[in-house]
Amino acid sequence: MTAPSQTPGESRLSDAWPYLIIAGASLIFASNHIIARHLGGVIPPMGFVFWRMVIGALVLMPFAAPGLLAKRGLILEHWKLFALMGLLFVPLGNGGIYAAYTFTTALNGGVVSAAQPAITVLLSALLFRDLISWKQGIGIIIAATGVLAIIARGDPSTILALQFNVGDLLMIFSTAAVALHNVLVRKVPREITIPQLLVVIQLFGLVVATPLYIAETAFIRPVPFTGESIAALLWVGIAVTAVAVGLTNAAIRSLGPNKASISNYMRVLFTAALAVLLLGEAFETFHLFGLVLVVGGVYLMTRGKTVPAK
Repeated sequence: MTAPSQTPGESRLSDAWPYLIIAGASLIFASNHIIARHLGGVIPPMGFVFWRMVIGALVLMPFAAPGLLAKRGLILEHWKLFALMGLLFVPLGNGGIYAAYTFTTALNGGVVSAAQPAITVLLSALLFRDLISWKQGIGIIIAATGVLAIIARGDPSTILALQFNVGDLLMIFSTAAVALHNVLVRKVPREITIPQLLVVIQLFGLVVATPLYIAETAFIRPVPFTGESIAALLWVGIAVTAVAVGLTNAAIRSLGPNKASISNYMRVLFTAALAVLLLGEAFETFHLFGLVLVVGGVYLMTRGKTVPAK
């Protein structure tokens, strides 16, 4: 017997669900920027990233623990790689992003961080000598121009005078750290699954983040465990760190990495919309100019193909 054919409505739903999934993941990722900005002066950055990773690791551990125990020899063999990736992803990457939102707006941070795919391609070329196609090269230049427009607040004299907002500079640095982490994923043994890799990176990152969190608590300020802060930490630990990543991986498997890259554009648009609606931030002309350039540059970059070095 042959399987019954899908009706037109069922076929459209089957084709649409990966995009619905990636839209949901993008909205969750955008909420991370909004929460970070809203609570930037309340929850200190190392406290934010410490509890996010602890909660995320606890959520993922039941799915990853059996495989981690079986592959502990492989993990120990590559501990230097995982230690570097944990440093880049946890305190330098996400910790830096939370620190940046103490000084800059969600609009600025959302647009600047959207340049991450362009930075990833550039770092791949520098570190692994991957060849950049002409489309990718032009895309990187366009996206970089958009980032400069944001950090200069639309005023070229700011660049000439080197008068930048420290939060925007922190955001660029942290985005580059996460991009370098993504580049190093290619060095991870294929036997390690995505959930296992996430837990390993979180645990190695926490080795560095924990003493920083303790020092921050002792000398700067502790995390205030109010209803609002606990809800925020649970959200970023569960929804952002576990659910959104899982949804994104599911969409990538269904659509492929190129089509799934639409999540970059969705995230920056959701961040901009939520920043205006929920935080009351002003959407200036330079935000529109920078957003168009960054999204356009990243789109052009994803249309080109990177040629791995032989």
